[in-house]
Amino acid sequence: MADPDKIHAFAGAALVGGAMVLFGAGYAIFHALAGLSRSRRFAHISLVSYAALAACALALVPLLDLEGWWLGLIAVLLIGYFVAPRFIWRLSLAVHGEEGRPAERAARPED
Repeated sequence: MADPDKIHAFAGAALVGGAMVLFGAGYAIFHALAGLSRSRRFAHISLVSYAALAACALALVPLLDLEGWWLGLIAVLLIGYFVAPRFIWRLSLAVHGEEGRPAERAARPED
């Protein structure tokens, strides 16, 4: 029979991992919405989503008894999740041009 503590830790890690995916998606989506609409509210929501993502990543450490280079991998994950939406946003602006942004088109009523 499996140890109940290990089963609870494994189930908790699965739930926390799923929450990480959702918060990571929320961070990316709200970061993009903040760029499109130039809304500070969306920017704040994206940072709150990232903070929740970071909290989930830190919660995985005791649940999975991570140590050594796994801690470095968690740090790389957090850095990657933070910078990836920013780089993707800049790449999108470079590919599509800044004048094609919906927020700028909506701001010009003469068009």
